Amino acid sequence: MPIIQAEAPAPDPTKEMTFSELVRAYAVFTMCSFPTLVDNSPRLLQLATLPGLRWFGERFVRWTFFDQFVGGDTAEKTLPLLYKLRAVNKGALFAYSVEVDESEATGSTLSKKEPSPHKRIVEEIIHCVDVAANFEDGVSGKFHSGRRTWVAIKMSALIPDANVLVKFSSHLLNTRPKRSVVYPGCPHSSDLDILDKPPTGTLTAKDIAELRDFRSDLVRICELAQERGVKIIVDAEYSWYQPAIDALTLSLSRQFNKLPSRENQNTSAVQPLIYGTYQAYLRRTPELLAQSLADAKAGNYALGVKLVRGAYHSFEVAAHKAQFEGKPSHLLSSEPSPPVWLTKSETDDRYNACVRMLVRKIREDVDVQQRKGKDKRTGTPGLGVLFGTHNWESCDVILRELVKSRLAIKSGRNEELVMVPDDVTERVAIGQLYGMCDDLTNHLVNSTVSNTPLIIKYVPYGALSEVMPYLSRRAIENKSVLGEGAATVERRRAADEIKKRLFGSWYTGK
Repeated sequence: MPIIQAEAPAPDPTKEMTFSELVRAYAVFTMCSFPTLVDNSPRLLQLATLPGLRWFGERFVRWTFFDQFVGGDTAEKTLPLLYKLRAVNKGALFAYSVEVDESEATGSTLSKKEPSPHKRIVEEIIHCVDVAANFEDGVSGKFHSGRRTWVAIKMSALIPDANVLVKFSSHLLNTRPKRSVVYPGCPHSSDLDILDKPPTGTLTAKDIAELRDFRSDLVRICELAQERGVKIIVDAEYSWYQPAIDALTLSLSRQFNKLPSRENQNTSAVQPLIYGTYQAYLRRTPELLAQSLADAKAGNYALGVKLVRGAYHSFEVAAHKAQFEGKPSHLLSSEPSPPVWLTKSETDDRYNACVRMLVRKIREDVDVQQRKGKDKRTGTPGLGVLFGTHNWESCDVILRELVKSRLAIKSGRNEELVMVPDDVTERVAIGQLYGMCDDLTNHLVNSTVSNTPLIIKYVPYGALSEVMPYLSRRAIENKSVLGEGAATVERRRAADEIKKRLFGSWYTGK
């Protein structure tokens, strides 16, 4: 694949949009800028499915939020978007975005309306891995380096009853060795030992059987991903699911991210294959990240890190408040402080601090490979990081730290470009959600030079009825991402382009 040069920059996203797409973007970002409307979006989206309103409601949601934030109804229908992204040196984090409904996850409803479709979802994710691999085989060849179509999974959608994850998390918090990491704690290599023992505590024989089957499905997904050269990114979820998710992610990482050794050369060609998600808004994250890095080094496996700010802040704060007031709550912590930082500035500071620590560790990993005399172009990464952020300052910090650590160099007439070599792009990516902050995405693409896409978009897909929980959460997350005037900027960009299309040279932009 040729290097994407500055002479062929990614275009202004509004210039590439059709008139109807501009109107849709204007409408969506206008709605997202009203806090009351956003806070009530789960109920409003649910109303859209009621008899009598369904026909109109579904068409409205499809034309607005679905088309703005979802790549397509099926994996195959999303392929044109993947080709469009790759044409301007953008990769994709592909995701079948079926989630546990907010009411189920937060405990506001206790009854299950219908049998779990989890096996069908497992099969669809396996299909998603194949579609992603076939796409990469077509655009990158069957090489294991430079593959930039990955697959994200949400564990709570892959088990018959997501409350089993809550019960398992509670068991882990009560039985795992105590560490200095605050709630929701730090995974331990012995976490899954319970799956080979008789039921104990609140975990029933049925719970253990479901967890065993669940892990078997995860292994099947990862075995195919290993065979096809597709990275698997495990999404983070509510804190009451997280201890169980962490335990399973650690087990998968130890199995599939194993690095070559004298005793074992039969390892995955794509490393790291499995990535866990670290949420900067959780108070535990800096210490958790430090312990994860140490465990990976001691265990001789590659650590995959997806660093995000976090998408469930309002739910975590509400759960802590309910527990403090003696009301029903899924929160598994008895600590006096909520699990999340309360202010955005605190989360921003922790995110940027984690960026600096991870870039230093990437520098160390590259140095280790060079000392071992491995292929200087790629080597076998011992650390891979996906920085998920819509924050301009954090993106600047990432690029500055890469240059400062000699992982990238400045180029161009005015040093306006950051050139990132292959051994670094095998370890680093920066991502944003599809449909959001395209101006930031394009700025990053136009500011960097790389053979492999450094920038990726999180591209969900699924039928409208299946992705409703994702859309409602996305709307709520947009309130923080698009706050402090960002929604106004997005809306104004769409409005300016609409006016230019309508009035041409008569429009002055004022």
